[in-house]
Amino acid sequence: MDRRIKASRDQEKKLARDIGGTTTAGSGNQWAVKNDVRNRAWSIECKTTSAARFSLTHRDLIHAEKNALLDLRDMAFAIDMQGRTWVVLSKESFLRLIEREEDT
Repeated sequence: MDRRIKASRDQEKKLARDIGGTTTAGSGNQWAVKNDVRNRAWSIECKTTSAARFSLTHRDLIHAEKNALLDLRDMAFAIDMQGRTWVVLSKESFLRLIEREEDT
């Protein structure tokens, strides 16, 4: 198996385990459910790179957000880079998380 495909699948499996979710079979080539990992509340698009940089475009974010909304979930974008995972959220999702934290 190609090293990049293995790294991508490993990222998805680990993230799914970390959030108590599942990977989405065929997320890149099926018409139904998109984004790579999901749980009850979140639909997450995953990307991985061995490079020192990753280009994240407005189009990427809007596409992932649309797919999450169609699945009635919040969107996150997870990027594995240089041995660390970064998660990108919309400001609205971030503020909801802060609000929930303050309520506890």
